[in-house]
Amino acid sequence: MSQRLREELLFMAVLAGLMGAALYMATGYPFTARLMPQVVAIAVLALLSVESVLTVRRYRAARRSGDPASDGEHVGDTGNEPVWGAKFRRTAPYLGWLAALYLGIYLIGLTASAAIFTVAFCRLVGKMSWLAALLGTGLLMAALFGLSEAFNMRWPVGYFFDPFR
Repeated sequence: MSQRLREELLFMAVLAGLMGAALYMATGYPFTARLMPQVVAIAVLALLSVESVLTVRRYRAARRSGDPASDGEHVGDTGNEPVWGAKFRRTAPYLGWLAALYLGIYLIGLTASAAIFTVAFCRLVGKMSWLAALLGTGLLMAALFGLSEAFNMRWPVGYFFDPFR
């Protein structure tokens, strides 16, 4: 088994563990409160199961065909490099973006943070035009507001706008 396959399967196992924990934790909630987390967790677990089977099948097919990529040698791939090397340097900016999003959710709320994050990420990282970035943000906001109306949910408002702090 190649290093790359081990890493992919380990990542899927960690996600499955997190979803299993979420599924278990939601059992203590009232029915209406546990419905959404359980549906999402079950859907993610099903998709992870399918993806893990497909990943192993792709790996085996590549090994049978003699493809060197089955050993983790993709273009630009660093092979068996430790996580704290170039892999982390490539991943760190995206982790920073996610940290900024979570900080924004904590401070100004989910809807405002999601809108700002989407526009900024699409423009700065995705190199999208202003029109495309604003259109994508508008669709996201419509989906968030539509979900909040359909499921009678209130999104987090953030520290600065919380009337109960």
